[in-house]
Amino acid sequence: MDKDPVVHTARASWLQPGWRRVALLATTMLSTFAVPAFAQTLPTGGAYVAGSGSIGTAGPAMTIDQSTNRGIINWQGFSIGAANQVQINNGAGATLNRVTGGNLSTIAGQLGATGSVYLVNPNGVVVGPGGKVLTGGSFVASTRDVPNDQFMGGGTLTFAGTSNGTVANAGAIASQNGDVVLIGQAASNSGTISAPNGTAALAAGNQVLLAAGNGPAGIYVAPDVTATGDATDTGATKAAAAALASAGGNVYALAGNRGGLIQATGTKTIAGQVWLTAPNGTVEVSGAVAATNAGGTGGQIVADGETTALDATAQLSASGTTGGTVLVGIAPGGTNKAAATTIASGAQILTTGAGTAGGHIETSGQTLALGSATIDAGAGGSWVIDPLDLTINAAAATTIGNALNDNTNVTEETTGGRGSAAGDINVNADITWGTSAVLTLSAFHSVNVNAAITATGNGTLDIRTDNNIRGTSSGGSFNIAMGKGDIQFTTPSEGKLVINEASYTLIWTLPELQDVGTSGHYALADNVDASAFSGFAPIAGEERGRGFTGTFNGLGNTISALVISEGAEWAHVGLFGEIGRGGVVEDIGLVGGSVTADGFAALAGEIAGLNEGTISNAYATGTVHGGGYTDIGGLVGENRGTISGSSASGDVIGADFTSVGGLVGVNKGTIRNSSATGHVSGGFASDVGPLVGKNEGAINP
Repeated sequence: MDKDPVVHTARASWLQPGWRRVALLATTMLSTFAVPAFAQTLPTGGAYVAGSGSIGTAGPAMTIDQSTNRGIINWQGFSIGAANQVQINNGAGATLNRVTGGNLSTIAGQLGATGSVYLVNPNGVVVGPGGKVLTGGSFVASTRDVPNDQFMGGGTLTFAGTSNGTVANAGAIASQNGDVVLIGQAASNSGTISAPNGTAALAAGNQVLLAAGNGPAGIYVAPDVTATGDATDTGATKAAAAALASAGGNVYALAGNRGGLIQATGTKTIAGQVWLTAPNGTVEVSGAVAATNAGGTGGQIVADGETTALDATAQLSASGTTGGTVLVGIAPGGTNKAAATTIASGAQILTTGAGTAGGHIETSGQTLALGSATIDAGAGGSWVIDPLDLTINAAAATTIGNALNDNTNVTEETTGGRGSAAGDINVNADITWGTSAVLTLSAFHSVNVNAAITATGNGTLDIRTDNNIRGTSSGGSFNIAMGKGDIQFTTPSEGKLVINEASYTLIWTLPELQDVGTSGHYALADNVDASAFSGFAPIAGEERGRGFTGTFNGLGNTISALVISEGAEWAHVGLFGEIGRGGVVEDIGLVGGSVTADGFAALAGEIAGLNEGTISNAYATGTVHGGGYTDIGGLVGENRGTISGSSASGDVIGADFTSVGGLVGVNKGTIRNSSATGHVSGGFASDVGPLVGKNEGAINP
């Protein structure tokens, strides 16, 4: 065959490609394999159009000896029959084989090269079930073309085209020291691909850049909503790094009948990474995907499509001596957040490390469906969940609790503020853990606890409302559904609570409750039984005018059988003597017990004698007794502040000249959404009412 020598001999710097967009597809277009392997036993009509070399045939074998570092051969056809082989001796250089005829290329025999081989055929390229490709450098099969001068110059290569040709491997492709890249309208692997020192990539798109870079970062598939091809791996892929990308179609990493596996092992210069990306399509993963670095540390796995799904068999592992990183539903740098992400029950995501050297997991998506999966970043590792809104159901709660029990720190974060998404976190199922791990609930708007959150060890609960992501968050609140939700730290002196960046002093016992000061942040860590105690003195009740100005949160817990009795004149009697301006008491229940104020002109209620601050989400069921000239209520004696979402159901019994109310004796402030159901009675010249004895303020339904 004619040779057309060219003086252009610049050495190729074909570097390991990487993906910015990766996709896996499940349909392999089996019709492609209908082309018989014997239709063309050896390539035909070949001639060098750049670079130089010789092409020789001897029986079933063809040998190409290239004398320049880079060369381009145009062929009428390039197929290899089952009993045939082609060997390209190009040193450490590169040879571009371009098909100009109308038939696809079928490799059913053997293709070998000392250096890199590029096979470009717009009609399609198929490596059949018995086909073998072994190169010393890279192997690139593409239905998109590359300019001659760009190829001969080396550096970044742009493969572009819009043919319907696909590239499929059902055989065995191996590169000893380079990359394996399949580029087409669709690209698939149902066989084996090996690139221990490079990147294995399936790229479905109309424009693909192979640039200088290590791993997926060197391969860029330009997004294109008009492109519809898929990238599908149902075979076995093992490389230093791996990438499946689709410009406009889908990516499927699916376990085939032999058990599909994508494994990135890394090298000294290439990080072990697997990127599965389809910014305009679906990324669906089943079977095993693993990424480690050459030194044994955990690698990186990215699974990110407009829709991202891990099925029940998916196993994403970036574990090692130190944990790696797995991103699901989001790309590195926090870009390309999925519209919808599903993690099915049975799926596994692992980034564990030795000791406390855990890794990082992020599962993202504007909407996120989380089943009963195994998500373990290891001790010291972190797992971030960040949809627009988040409702934690039973399956999700189990997954979260198990992660915390593996000593993985878990952050539930909503980013809200888009469309109808308020950015709330709704805890609708029980979460329990017994390690030192941190559970963070960070809401763009509100955190609503409608179930039990229980730390049985020395764990930390960090709650934040209005997390101000994007600088637009406001109006949120922390809410506990009394009777359905509560937060407990069940081991005395263990655990930590932070709410909106304020650290709370936790209270387990009545003596600790008695020591509450007039300011600060306090929380009831567990239910307290006061039946064995007597002589409790009201908090901030020793001297009038020294009200409680801090925050006391009962966390949905109760104090039962608390008995308080005070006979001094002008006394303010209750759990709190006075709640001063700025003081907050919330999310607490007083069950049973009693409050008695016999002194002249006393104020008495189960929660407080006098309230000038805010009481919300509180209830009391005990009885309140008052002497003459007292103001007494089931919850508060006199209210000058705000009471909301609260109730009282105990009897309130007054003497002569008293103001007696089922909830409040005298109201000079505001009462909202509150009620009382207890029996109310008073003596001579008393003001008595089922809700308020005497009202001088505002009462709203």
